[in-house]
Amino acid sequence: MLFNHADLKDLKNNLEYIDTAIIPVSNIDMTNQLITSCDQSETIQLVGMLTEKQFKGRLLLTPAFFTSDFHTKHIQSFIQSLKEYGLTNIIILTSDKIENIETEEIYTVNTIPMADLDEEMKRTLIEDEVKNFMKFIIKTWNKK
Repeated sequence: MLFNHADLKDLKNNLEYIDTAIIPVSNIDMTNQLITSCDQSETIQLVGMLTEKQFKGRLLLTPAFFTSDFHTKHIQSFIQSLKEYGLTNIIILTSDKIENIETEEIYTVNTIPMADLDEEMKRTLIEDEVKNFMKFIIKTWNKK
C-alpha cells in the first residue's frame, strides 16, 4: 500500500494482513556528494516502489525521510507512531549506515549510478536489488 488517500482508507481495516511498514531514508549531502546523494535517493525510491507493487496489500510504503546527517529523532518518533497505529514490522530502507535506531530492521540497498548506465542495465540492477530486499522482508516476517 502507498501513503495515499485511497490506500490509507483500507489500511486500518486490514491491519491483520498489513503489518509491515517500509520507511525510505536518504541522506542528502548538498556540498560534496550531491550526485551520489541523488543516485542513492533514486535507487531507494525505485526499490521501495517496485517492492510495494510486489507485496501490494501486505505492506505500507511510507513517505521518504530526507536528512542531511541522519538525525534519527524524527525517524524514531515516526516509527513509534506506526507501531501505535498497529504496524508490527518496521523496515528502514536506506543506502547509508544509520545508527541509534534500536530494534528496527534496517536494509541497506546498494547505490546504483543512474546517470552512467543504459536503461536495460539500470532495470536489471534495480530488479536484483528488489529481489534481495523482498528476501529480507520475507525473513523478517518469518522471525515472528
